[in-house]
Amino acid sequence: MSPRSTSGSKPQSLRARLKEEARATILDAAEQVLAEQGLHAARMDDIAARVGVSVGTLYNYFEDRQQLLAALRDVRGRELLAMLDTELERSRGQPYRARLQGLLRCILEHSQLHFRLFSLMLEDVMQRGVARGQDLNDHHALWREISRRVEDLGRQGVEEGALRPEDARHYPTVLLGMVREMLFRQLTEKQPEPVDALISLLLRCFLEGAAPRPG
Repeated sequence: MSPRSTSGSKPQSLRARLKEEARATILDAAEQVLAEQGLHAARMDDIAARVGVSVGTLYNYFEDRQQLLAALRDVRGRELLAMLDTELERSRGQPYRARLQGLLRCILEHSQLHFRLFSLMLEDVMQRGVARGQDLNDHHALWREISRRVEDLGRQGVEEGALRPEDARHYPTVLLGMVREMLFRQLTEKQPEPVDALISLLLRCFLEGAAPRPG
């Protein structure tokens, strides 16, 4: 996974752009079918029918369902990183707390948008008892990139006095640990919670602590 900017690369040819758009359409359709039928019940034929192409055309893009699932995980991860970068650029110049709130909203809303898919994928890992090596590597790579953005933003928090400088290196682990556990609970219980309430809780606990407020 390479979330870095590719603005210096050559413009895509029309053929390559059409192929990329077709691939994205297939992945969107695959997510819909998987969400409706389940991770193992959905067939490549069902996905092809949803797109409106032959199953042979589908196999021109993906060798098998496992490769399709890997591509789906990858593209959703890339979308999240792109959303975070867009939000961080949009909020440039705003106070740390407001920018952190926007970053958390991106993560939580993205999770809810693809809630059924992520829930099924997590359930599959739990049933197998272990994640496949490449899946695990991709998962860690995604969260490392998210952590890097939290760390970069945290420097602003230190400069503004919102965060203590002596603990700065621990902040991405602490914050994202809370986020991941919240997401894990929702996905395992198959019950999404209101995003605004979760953001308020995260900001309160991370920036103000969990101790009762005086008076």
